[in-house]
Amino acid sequence: MAEEGKKEERVVEEEKKEEDILGDAINKLYIEVDETGSGVEKFYFWILTFIRSTPPSGISLPNYQYKISKIKDIFSASETGAYFGNIEQRKGLQQEKVAQYMATLGKMTRDLFQIIRELRIIEERLTYYDRSTPKDKDGKPIEDWEEAEIALKSIWIDLVEGGSKNPTSVLGLGSQVGFVILPDLFFTIHPQNRKKVKYDMGELAKRGINRKIREVLGRKLWQYLDWKEKTGKEIRTRKNFVLKFLRQHYNVMKMYITWLKPYLRNIKKLQGNQEDYAEVVTGFDTSKIELEILAKKEKTGKEKQNVFPCILVKFDYTAIPQMAYQEEYQRGAVHSGNSKIWFEAYTLTDEQINKYKKQKDDEDMELIASVYESMDSLKEDLKKYLEEEGEKWHSEDEKKEEEKKNSLLSFFPDMYDNFSSIFKGFKEIFTPNIKSETQKQQAHWKFKDEEAEAKSNAEIGLWILYDVFKKAHRMFTW
Repeated sequence: MAEEGKKEERVVEEEKKEEDILGDAINKLYIEVDETGSGVEKFYFWILTFIRSTPPSGISLPNYQYKISKIKDIFSASETGAYFGNIEQRKGLQQEKVAQYMATLGKMTRDLFQIIRELRIIEERLTYYDRSTPKDKDGKPIEDWEEAEIALKSIWIDLVEGGSKNPTSVLGLGSQVGFVILPDLFFTIHPQNRKKVKYDMGELAKRGINRKIREVLGRKLWQYLDWKEKTGKEIRTRKNFVLKFLRQHYNVMKMYITWLKPYLRNIKKLQGNQEDYAEVVTGFDTSKIELEILAKKEKTGKEKQNVFPCILVKFDYTAIPQMAYQEEYQRGAVHSGNSKIWFEAYTLTDEQINKYKKQKDDEDMELIASVYESMDSLKEDLKKYLEEEGEKWHSEDEKKEEEKKNSLLSFFPDMYDNFSSIFKGFKEIFTPNIKSETQKQQAHWKFKDEEAEAKSNAEIGLWILYDVFKKAHRMFTW
């Protein structure tokens, strides 16, 4: 009794949610068919075909076609039945594939962190190279260029010369008698190319610096500039390579996620409904199937519709699955038993239909969400680096703003604003107000007329479907 009470509460709660989104049904009709020896699949496919077909074998018209969406498709089967075993075998194969893809995605996500980290290190080093000149590429002066040059020289001494541990390095020679001034001169004089070294050494000779120090200093500066030029090219080439590899890595991850989605969707469907139905008994070989389709009647022309005649058909099957060998020796289940069918007519807008689909969509994509969350932690860096490689992340508003900035008028923002305000003023004078009360009323009554027409179409379509269904299956009609 407690389980039946819970089930009734669930049904009432679902009906309340449907009423909140769909509103009140124009008409509701119900049929229950109990055929123990006949398959229940024929009712579903008959209704599907009849809705899509044109007269005399359907309710669609040449200028009005029904577009069918499957809203609900769940099942439950008794654990001891052959049908349950067949489903579990297929689900196991899907789960193995998901496990393989998720393991690959996990490894690729860890690699993604390493790639981003390497790019950060490369960018930090490139900052020294880009800012170690008095002027940038556009000819604008760089205020802190000497600090960047000194930082690069420190890196060269530590990595290339081995720092103070090497007695022939700049710091090592600075500890010897006669070369104490060498480190100060090395970190003070900043020639921009190797040709400039000779000129700077001549300037030091005028200041009285002895020849031996000038020779050693000139040699060290020449070696440093040669290292700076070659490593600068190398690190830029490395950055381009890593950026291209990042884009490839990112696209492969997206490909794996695309492959993963259908498997997760299939597993969710093969999981079945976990509710404890009274009709599904562990000791019996029974199954419970719930289906729901929404048929939306659309005009085939370009005329815009605000309201659509809709037919909602709900199926509730309690069946006995009978395993039988079909074509190519594949075992499949033939369901026979009790069928309950509800026919409901509505007039709905696109917004209501989309909300209803979203409410019914209960796909479990938490695994994919976890992958996206891990990638989202690198969102800003990932977005920046992928944009460098040509990935488009801009929204339509950003594109329009960018086009406006790049236009000729962007060079004269004040003039642009003034002219735009003038044109807006003329537009207000010569263009009628589209939001006048009269037009609002006209739009309101136009919607009401369209809604009334849709209501009539939905009610007629529902009755024809219900009446012909009963006659086609030799039931009593009146």
